[in-house]
Amino acid sequence: MLIAQVGDFGTDGDAHYRIHAPARHMGLIPGVVCVDVHFYHHLIPMLVERADVLVLQFFSDWDLIPLVNMRKKLGKPTIFEANDYFFDLQPWNPIAGNWRDREVQELYMQLLRVCDGVQTSTAYLAEQWMKVGARNVEVFPNQLVHLQPLPEIVERPFTVGWAGSPGHFADLYHVAPHLQNWLGAHPDAHLAIMTNELAREFFNLDPARFHFRPFGSIESYLDFLGSIDVGLAPLLPTRYNRGRSDVKFLEYASRGVAGIYQNLEPYQNIVRDGETGLLFDTPEVLINQLDRLYQDRKLRLKIRAQAYELAVNQRRIEDHIARRVDWYKSLHKNNPRPDSVDDETLVALEKTGIKESGYYQLRAGTIENRFLESLTKTSTEQVGFLKELVLQHPGYSFGWLRLGESLNGARLPADALKALEKAIDLMPYSSRAKIEIARSCFLSDDREKAVAMLKQACLSETSFLPAWKYLLRLLAIQKAADGIGWCKKADAGFPNCYSLPLIGLDNYPHDEKPMVLLEILNRVGSTFSIMEHPYARDMLCRAIFGILALPLRDKTPVIALLQKAHAVFPESTRLISELGNFLYASGRGIEAQKYFDLACSQKLASDLSQQEYQTKEIPYIWQFSRFIRQVLAP
Repeated sequence: MLIAQVGDFGTDGDAHYRIHAPARHMGLIPGVVCVDVHFYHHLIPMLVERADVLVLQFFSDWDLIPLVNMRKKLGKPTIFEANDYFFDLQPWNPIAGNWRDREVQELYMQLLRVCDGVQTSTAYLAEQWMKVGARNVEVFPNQLVHLQPLPEIVERPFTVGWAGSPGHFADLYHVAPHLQNWLGAHPDAHLAIMTNELAREFFNLDPARFHFRPFGSIESYLDFLGSIDVGLAPLLPTRYNRGRSDVKFLEYASRGVAGIYQNLEPYQNIVRDGETGLLFDTPEVLINQLDRLYQDRKLRLKIRAQAYELAVNQRRIEDHIARRVDWYKSLHKNNPRPDSVDDETLVALEKTGIKESGYYQLRAGTIENRFLESLTKTSTEQVGFLKELVLQHPGYSFGWLRLGESLNGARLPADALKALEKAIDLMPYSSRAKIEIARSCFLSDDREKAVAMLKQACLSETSFLPAWKYLLRLLAIQKAADGIGWCKKADAGFPNCYSLPLIGLDNYPHDEKPMVLLEILNRVGSTFSIMEHPYARDMLCRAIFGILALPLRDKTPVIALLQKAHAVFPESTRLISELGNFLYASGRGIEAQKYFDLACSQKLASDLSQQEYQTKEIPYIWQFSRFIRQVLAP
């Protein structure tokens, strides 16, 4: 049985627990070959066709949709690994910039629905995925690898610690003032923190008592745990945090650290309060629990021993990995006994990959790294760079596809078509290549053929959003009679992806646009997370202000649109001002005055802030404080 996992090769805990450790242990099972492969590896076309089971880690490539459908026709299951609730990230999280975009979110949602199975890390996430239409959802909790004996007790000053990624900053900052006060009242206690340098300013302690380490690999984190006696696990009650795994409990337990855990979903089913850890609901209770462990050494030692025993008895990966392989086999309805791996595939893996028993790693090599380098080039440089790459490696499918896209961008459609046809030869499933061929036709002034190809792409791959984007834009340019009909089909297929109807807006007559945009706001206006709210405001307000510049006969729908937009984005001074202008022009001057007054107040506050601070940067601790208040608001 050949299992291929497509993703990246990280060094963090997520890569360790969710990807590489399970793959290594599946490779130890007789008859199983497991491959971790970089998502731009040159062997991807071969593996996605031959793998008995394909596991997809998320990366933003819409060609994953037709890839999954191609495997369905072959009777081979594809699994989507969905182990975080990315729709509710903290705004300062390094990956939040991508996830503010509903098109990125939409791809994740489509993969949840189209894949044959979804594997995740918690029951909470499984429930969320089933609510949005995922089928065959299975929970595989994170497990420990190579569990060492319980560490010896180290005699040192009582040390409380915490480690986490920047995504945890607000969780730590929420309890930091309480922890600072406790440390001030206990001068013999120490604090150890491992995270980004930004969190240093959360605490004001004598350097002899404050042990700070920059965030690093999973190995360095586990080493850090050897320096603390009590570990904290604060979590704000966001949907992202509720979907986190219990891995911090496992890590604390495996290293002999007594933990104090937020009383939320990640820990409620694993921590027995007073036995394997302590639970808390508020920062005040956290401090009470910390006091208990500080004063009661016997309780601290009991918790560390019992937590370790639980981890040993229940959470070792070798005791659970067979269940994962059995589930994969169960998804082979038409082929309950997947074929053994053919010799040609094994030879290719042996030649290219790093092997450990039945486990292979196909990391980015010379070809892939050259391709990744090309993505950093300007559009003009990219064409020459990619031409050289595919000349040297003519079988590299991703190179041909990207070259075709770049040549279209350079307005060289004839050359683009040749590259894209080569990409189709190597990746017949690629809808990206097919819609780029349509783009080549458009650039060559064969617009009817381009429209026909895009319509066919939308009908054959209904969940492939990029085809709908191209089609709606082209129909608007053509002023096509059926443009509105296709806009409505797109709305029905992607009701939450507001960027798609914004693209289709130009298919409507000017006087209908305000009501169309109002319908969009009514549909999605209450769905924006804290993370995506500013991005959505910018996109939707740009469309609104564009409509205000049109010669509209009836102003009433515009007023309704502005009122709804103000309710969704009350922070926008221009929306307030424009609403006042339209009300005043419609004979509702008294009502308009209220909005002019509000606009004036917001403008004065903005001007004063710029005068006092002379920077647009918002201090992070302001952002954390605001986020905490938003999350905890009743």
